[in-house]
Amino acid sequence: MAVALALAACVLMMGVIDLLTLPGWVDQQYEWEVPLEASWGALFTFLVAGAHLWVAVRPHTPWPAFLQLGICAVSLLAGAVAGADWRLLPVALGVVVSALVLWWLLGRPPIPSGQRPQVRPDLLAVAAAGLLLWVPYAGFALERSRAGVLGSVTQGVEHWPVQGATGLALVLGSFALALWATGRPLLRAAVSLSAVYIGMAELAYPDREGAMGSVVWGTGVTLWGLLVALLAVPRTRETTDLTGLTPPREHERSS
Repeated sequence: MAVALALAACVLMMGVIDLLTLPGWVDQQYEWEVPLEASWGALFTFLVAGAHLWVAVRPHTPWPAFLQLGICAVSLLAGAVAGADWRLLPVALGVVVSALVLWWLLGRPPIPSGQRPQVRPDLLAVAAAGLLLWVPYAGFALERSRAGVLGSVTQGVEHWPVQGATGLALVLGSFALALWATGRPLLRAAVSLSAVYIGMAELAYPDREGAMGSVVWGTGVTLWGLLVALLAVPRTRETTDLTGLTPPREHERSS
């Protein structure tokens, strides 16, 4: 089921197809709004489908995926409200339902408890710096959505509020990976890949819809994504394992 949901996000919701507009592996008789397509593709491929695939690969450690899907759902809901586009509500609901279906099929696993916080100040600083990049990005897209500017439409949904939701999801995801070690491997991949891809689309097509029109912004977002990928590598002192539970101390092992 998790693989089927990932395929639905990548194929039915055109996640991978929209990513392919950047290298140009699409019908070139159309002028694609590559930056706008890249944000859609990043959300549905790296964030939504990525979470589904995590459950498929690590069914005994599903909560990082559920957190990521929750971030996506909240961000899509915020995009619908702030972008004044209610067509996004069924999409947000679909993300929630997918998480609930997987949670039910996995036997309704409880929320992990007994963890010690493993906050990373360096990652918190990177997340805070990301506010300077992603808040203007999301605000720009949501303003265009409220103004009714035609961008690109996929499955009956306009891309502008989704682009705003993507910016918000990357902010929330970056703070989550700074605060929760267990979710760090999944969030690190999803956040960094999304940021780098969006940054590359900006640099390659700064004059098309969805772009901020700034080489500085595109470079900053790309470097920010790379920094997330480099800094979020688990450290040896981060002993929390992927079950989300704190491993026993030495004296507990020997008893």
